Amino acid sequence: MLPLLERLATVLSWVTSAVARVLLLIIFGVLFLQVVLRYAFGFSLPWPEEVSRYLMVWVVMLAGSLLVRDDQLVRVDFFDHFWPQRLLGYRNAAFRLMLAAMLAVLVWKGFENALFGQRRQAVTLGISFFWIYLSVPVGAALMLFHMLVLTLRDLIRGPVDTGPSILNSEI
Repeated sequence: MLPLLERLATVLSWVTSAVARVLLLIIFGVLFLQVVLRYAFGFSLPWPEEVSRYLMVWVVMLAGSLLVRDDQLVRVDFFDHFWPQRLLGYRNAAFRLMLAAMLAVLVWKGFENALFGQRRQAVTLGISFFWIYLSVPVGAALMLFHMLVLTLRDLIRGPVDTGPSILNSEI
C-alpha cells in the first residue's frame, strides 16, 4: 500500500509543481505588463496587483505541499543523535500525526471560510472570494495527504535522512 501511496504522492506533486510554475509565470507576465504600461506609457491597469496577490497565495499554498512532501520544512534535529534510530521513526510519526490533525482543522475551517467568501467579490476582478479562499483548504489538503504518507513511511520503514543538518554537514 505504501508504494502505491508514494507513487500517487509523486504524481500529485508533479501536477502541483506544474500548476504552481504556471501560476508564477502568469504572475510574472501580469506584473511585467503592468510595469511596462505604467513606466513606458504612463497608463496602468486596475487589476494586475489584485491578480498577482491572489495567485501568489495559491502558489504559496501549493508550494507548501511540495515542501511537506519533500520533508523540507523547518525542523529541530539537534537532539536526534540521542534517540535510537527505530524510535526516531515513531517519534517523527507522532509529530507528523499532530501536524496532520492541525492540517485537518485547516482544511475544515479553510473550506468554511471559502464558503463564507462566496458572498463577496474581489473589487477589480469581479470573481467570488470563494476561489481565492479555496487556496487554503486545497493546499492544506495536499499537505495533509503528504503528511500522512510520510507518517506511514516513518512507521513502516523508520526515519529517512532527508537533508543536511548541522550534525551531518562539514563546516
